[in-house]
Amino acid sequence: MGILDSVLVKYGAVSVGYSVCGLPVFGPGKEEYLRKINDDPTQITKDYVRNSSLFINLAKAIGRIVVSYKDIQNLAGYTTLISEMDEVLTDLKNGRFKRTQVTETGG
Repeated sequence: MGILDSVLVKYGAVSVGYSVCGLPVFGPGKEEYLRKINDDPTQITKDYVRNSSLFINLAKAIGRIVVSYKDIQNLAGYTTLISEMDEVLTDLKNGRFKRTQVTETGG
């Protein structure tokens, strides 16, 4: 699962970003866009570079969100363990602790 997350974060978002960047030139509304910029290759390149850098930054941000979600899940697990340990220590202090995971065997 970790490998799939890594690949998706690293390459999936970037490939979607580049696909979206190409829509003005290759997509359904290309005639309007090309007419608006007078078929100027310099303007096409300028728009593509600007938009692709924005999409790459967006992809990196999405990747950070995915990775931070996993970190938050880990933190929640550690918090649960500490809470359970605190309950056991409180029960020990008050003399109410009873072992639940160890069974006594006659021998």
